[in-house]
Amino acid sequence: MTGTVLVTGAGGFVGQRVVAALEAAGVPVVAGYRRPPPGGTALNVLEPKALAVTMPGVETVVHTAVGGPRDTRVIVDGTRNTLAAAQAAGVKRFVQISSVAVYGDVTGTIDEDAPIEQPHGGYGAAKVAAELACRQAGDALAVAILRPTLIYGPRSAAWTTAYLDRLHDGWPVLGAAGRGDANLVHVDDLAGFITHLATSATPIAGTFNVNGADIPTWHAYLEALRDAVQAPAGTGALPGTATLAARKLAKAIGAVAGRAGVALDPLERFVARTPSHDEVARFRTSVRYTIDRMRATGFTPRISLAEGVADIAAWERAGRP
Repeated sequence: MTGTVLVTGAGGFVGQRVVAALEAAGVPVVAGYRRPPPGGTALNVLEPKALAVTMPGVETVVHTAVGGPRDTRVIVDGTRNTLAAAQAAGVKRFVQISSVAVYGDVTGTIDEDAPIEQPHGGYGAAKVAAELACRQAGDALAVAILRPTLIYGPRSAAWTTAYLDRLHDGWPVLGAAGRGDANLVHVDDLAGFITHLATSATPIAGTFNVNGADIPTWHAYLEALRDAVQAPAGTGALPGTATLAARKLAKAIGAVAGRAGVALDPLERFVARTPSHDEVARFRTSVRYTIDRMRATGFTPRISLAEGVADIAAWERAGRP
């Protein structure tokens, strides 16, 4: 029987689905929450004493806690604290959720041996630092470092909800400008791989890209979403240089107005409907993250794009619970 698994960040988008997948597999779970629901376990990974109290009896730690977008302490210090507590308690397995952001702005085919010296932004740099801490943990702890691509599905703020809102507001059809690769992994496939690692007969260590069953173009993904939720036909086209500059200015003006308590709805709608410079570049980038190493463990992602989008549409119809 699989021993107890501690999931940090259990209240988060990924953490919730990991807890559900583990429980569905009959695995005993301790779900650690920064803000626990009634009866839940309070666990702040920035507090070593809280980790020390929670860790005894745990066989596997799944570290999904990430903190806020501008707070990298949870990623770096939280990982170090969780590793130290796991080692002190004699935990056998540790699953670290990293990101393909560690590779930076890359093109082509990317496997786990690609360099990570130029990660994408502060988030990517924090994930690199957390990975380094994992590699320094020693041989007594089997550490699996997972590098998911863009995690989509119901409740995915960045890669699902944000696009749904914009599609409903008349997001433009990308067409040829959306020819780049949308490396998407459904959150339940990620949770499935984590469950596979936690329940394997022997501990599995190493670094693994985690990508989806399909790699659509950005145009295909967004149009599949549009059709599934019956969003209106797109208006306009991807912006040129002048429009991108106008968007940047409008966003700055909107931020100032917002702090002053002034509502500028037309300006906010323009910003929301206009892809940013980074988005335009992303939609055109050809890059694929290989998952041969993940498949070699005996796990293969199963959720197709059609199934993932249908899942999102059902969630949308239910009112986004």
